[in-house]
Amino acid sequence: MEKSNVFVGGAMFAAFVSSLCCVLPLLAVVFGFGAFGTAAIFESVRYPMIGVAFAALAYGFYRVYFQREECAEGEVCATKPVSRINKIFLWIGAIVIVAFAFSPSYLGYIAAAITSPTTPAVESAPIVVPEESATKKTVVLQIRGMTCDACETHIEVPLRKLKGVISADANYKNHNVTVVYDSAQVTVEKIKQAILATGYELI
Repeated sequence: MEKSNVFVGGAMFAAFVSSLCCVLPLLAVVFGFGAFGTAAIFESVRYPMIGVAFAALAYGFYRVYFQREECAEGEVCATKPVSRINKIFLWIGAIVIVAFAFSPSYLGYIAAAITSPTTPAVESAPIVVPEESATKKTVVLQIRGMTCDACETHIEVPLRKLKGVISADANYKNHNVTVVYDSAQVTVEKIKQAILATGYELI
């Protein structure tokens, strides 16, 4: 096997591991396992693994496009240029690695699309309540199970579809979500149920 392919394969594996803190909760929710606590283990290694992945990928590019082996006349390496297959594998690897590296940017939307409740109560668009309304309330709920930035979107999208919710802002670092809502149209209990439906736990 070409040495460059080994590095690209290793880079893809490292990128995959770096995304597990986002991928595992998504899979857990999709398959009904609830919040996936083990994903938190991968949260701490995310950025180091991304660094390893891009470093290995860069070396793969160097091997394929810039490094020239010194070969004596008549040796195999002297007549064996880098194959098209190796270049294709390299570029596919680069796309896969970038996709894993930026997975927190879009996995939340995918998770929200898959797990959004379908009951009539959550199908209406959020309403706008005047600032001076006596029914406008704010609640901050602590959440367990958020392991990456993608979790914010995963929680916010279903809440914003809930009738009576004016705004919902999840905070991955603080592990909470701030919900502004019209108490005449939705209760805190329904807001909690919408969060639990996404697979996360309330503290």
